[in-house]
Amino acid sequence: MAERRNRTLFDIVRSMMNFIELPCSFGGYTFETVAKLFKMEPSKTVPQTPYEIWHGKPASYKYMRVWGSPTNVKRLVGDKLDSRSRLCRFIGYPKEAPGYYFYDPSEQKIFVSRNIVFLTKVFLRITDEMRCYLRNQVKHLSRMTQHL
Repeated sequence: MAERRNRTLFDIVRSMMNFIELPCSFGGYTFETVAKLFKMEPSKTVPQTPYEIWHGKPASYKYMRVWGSPTNVKRLVGDKLDSRSRLCRFIGYPKEAPGYYFYDPSEQKIFVSRNIVFLTKVFLRITDEMRCYLRNQVKHLSRMTQHL
């Protein structure tokens, strides 16, 4: 049972990273994000989510964001004529601080910030070709899980 859950988790991580085209070095951030989502997911056998069992209260989904989505992160320092924000990618949720993890491709750095504007609507405009690809992947996965 646990092996199947882990395989599903790794399949989701691999798919997410391929979709955004991030290198394998981001696997840890992706894995933590997927594990966090799994903890908030209800199951058929247990009436509560793992998050509810552990924390004693239902999970809040208001801070959840689309993983890999582009964001405008406010710059805290810079010259007067510099851009006030930089384009980054959302890659996860830190455990130790409020905010989100971001990757800045121009500086190739990962950092935590709360001063952001998520560009989710832009990110979710998927081309017809990508929709077709995703639809085929879902069909393939559903066929595979029927045999289990």
